[in-house]
Amino acid sequence: MGSSDDFKNFLIIQKIEEDNEERTFLQSLLEKKLIILASVFALFVIIFLYKVFFTRLDLNNIKDKNYLFQINNGVSVSKVAEDLKNQGVIKSVFAFKFYLKLFGSAGNAQAGIYKLNQKDTLVSLANKIKNADYAIPPVRITIIEGAKNGDVANIISKAFLENKDYVNNPANFDPAYIYSALSSSNSFIFPDTYLFLPNTSLDEIISDMQDNFYLNLKNLFINLSTENNNSSSTAKIYSLNMTPLKISDFFKEDNKSVNLDKRLTIINQIGTTTVTIRNIVTMASYLEGEANNEKDMRIVAGVLWTRLKLNYPLQIDAATSTYKTKGFTKNPINNPGMVALRSAIDSINTGNIYYITGNDGNMYYAKDYETHLKNINRYLRK
Repeated sequence: MGSSDDFKNFLIIQKIEEDNEERTFLQSLLEKKLIILASVFALFVIIFLYKVFFTRLDLNNIKDKNYLFQINNGVSVSKVAEDLKNQGVIKSVFAFKFYLKLFGSAGNAQAGIYKLNQKDTLVSLANKIKNADYAIPPVRITIIEGAKNGDVANIISKAFLENKDYVNNPANFDPAYIYSALSSSNSFIFPDTYLFLPNTSLDEIISDMQDNFYLNLKNLFINLSTENNNSSSTAKIYSLNMTPLKISDFFKEDNKSVNLDKRLTIINQIGTTTVTIRNIVTMASYLEGEANNEKDMRIVAGVLWTRLKLNYPLQIDAATSTYKTKGFTKNPINNPGMVALRSAIDSINTGNIYYITGNDGNMYYAKDYETHLKNINRYLRK
């Protein structure tokens, strides 16, 4: 009996070993198939990614014969990708956006004019945009606080005519023409640094600068309105009847326009003053010409508002007509910046009604004419 059981056990063990060997072989074959399939899939993915990211761009549909591609100010990466896809330049909007999001920016693209070439791929084009690798650099314009329209016209003209090969209607960039366009506008420009494409029209340039003024002035009024409790300013702006200021009555968002001559009320250290936005901007323009820092701007504003309340002529050196004619000039004498605009509203009351700028560059104030004459003799005539 023993030997028969041993033989049966031997057969069972042998069968188990054979089954294990067969199972191991099948598992090995399956694993090899999976590896092969994974390798084939990976190869297809690599080929696909290579074709999407590294295949040369199709430039046949680029309209510009020099293969120039323009991105305007404020255009998003998504819009750039869609435009390129629509022209058949790139194959995938998603891939273009993904690459820039991973290695660059997912917001607005770098505005400028870029040059494509036959060796470019999606990656090299995206890198050009990411690194602002311009074919034609944008025109950089800096307008300083207190710049007069004549100065602005000369700055714009010089900057754009240096790139006249790309400028549309160069005649429009003659300083006299620009000055006329600025002077005929019933709006103001904001001192700032601007970047424009060389082929930007003069109307677009002026419009952008005026829109910037609108935005900054509106934000200042929102900050100083009676409904805003976060302002550190001692001044507040009300409507004419002393109710909370309704911003939409003065700032029209649909066309970025300012109601310059609708009256409102300022309450500051000088007291209560009824003015228009044109008056405020004009006062700020005086401050740009009369003072060199924020503290003196606020003090000078206090002097000038006080003189107006006393019905005295303003007597501003930067606007000589104010020595003979009481009140404001018809328009601002320059383009004031944010510090001057805020100072015109948030003025300081020192009780002074005269001031001079001495030969040493410092400001000297006086509460009466006798002290004012002493200051002139001491700081201007020595």
